[in-house]
Amino acid sequence: MKKAIFILLLALTMASSLVAGTLAMYTTSIDNLADGSVVAKEFVFVGSGTDTFQHGIKIAPTETVKWQFKVKNFENHIITETDLYYKLTFKVAASANKNAIQPLMVMVKDAEGNILKSVTGTGTFDVLGSFPLSESGQEKDYIVEIQWPGNGNTDINYAGNQFGTSVNVEAVASQVPFGGDNPGTENPDQQNDISVRYETSASWQNGQSGIYEYEYKVTITNNSDKTIKDWNIAFSLPTDRISRAWSNANLVPGLPEGSYKFVNPGYNNQSTDDIRPGQSVSFRGPALGRGTEAIRNIIVGGSNVSPSSNVELTYEFGKSSLN
Repeated sequence: MKKAIFILLLALTMASSLVAGTLAMYTTSIDNLADGSVVAKEFVFVGSGTDTFQHGIKIAPTETVKWQFKVKNFENHIITETDLYYKLTFKVAASANKNAIQPLMVMVKDAEGNILKSVTGTGTFDVLGSFPLSESGQEKDYIVEIQWPGNGNTDINYAGNQFGTSVNVEAVASQVPFGGDNPGTENPDQQNDISVRYETSASWQNGQSGIYEYEYKVTITNNSDKTIKDWNIAFSLPTDRISRAWSNANLVPGLPEGSYKFVNPGYNNQSTDDIRPGQSVSFRGPALGRGTEAIRNIIVGGSNVSPSSNVELTYEFGKSSLN
């Protein structure tokens, strides 16, 4: 069993690799990354180390591009000899000497298709995972899905070769969990205290007005150990327009266009007015638009808790039904 503990950054990898017996670093050039669902890349860690790759996205309005990669703790007959924790950092930014494609949505899913993290336009986010000590090698699959929803005439604003977006993925492995200023104090799979899921149905065109409509659903989940009493949620939506909530929530009137706040329905019922630990509340209603935009700037609060923007967002568009 190896006793030494290493947490290594990319800048230190080359120097540290000369003395760190458990360091593993692999770099692969990828030419055709976005070819269907083919496994395009493997991060292989049989000890602490760092790995990275980058790819420019070729995509047009209304298109969706997917690619898959693995994280493994074994290579051939060599298997990690300790618990192994890893952090995947996704950096979505403008390609060199280009402007970013702002409508672009980048999301990371697990093998079951659950959305783990996402960003619209540009941004950075982390996905954490771990492999517990085992005699058998382990691996996890991830899917990166890039969507350009298409937004009518605004797509022409991004025409030409001066626009481009790149996704940079960095993987760092360590024998201790990742967590803040004191690594090892947090569970690498720890959830945010609050998670929000935004879902939309497939849109349809109104036969009289010609305007597209869809149905939305918002689900708020309390991952903390404290009840959120008299819950409320605020968020923004760039172009799509929510009309109202049918049940389980009240839409606050008079806010600026594109800004929304919903409060609990005031039924004097804990199952709808409060969100107990480990429980969720949902509300839905009609909206105008294509239903291909994620809500942003989410804040969740309650009568006994301060408003919080530390919210985990997942979303899914164009579902055949909203259960």
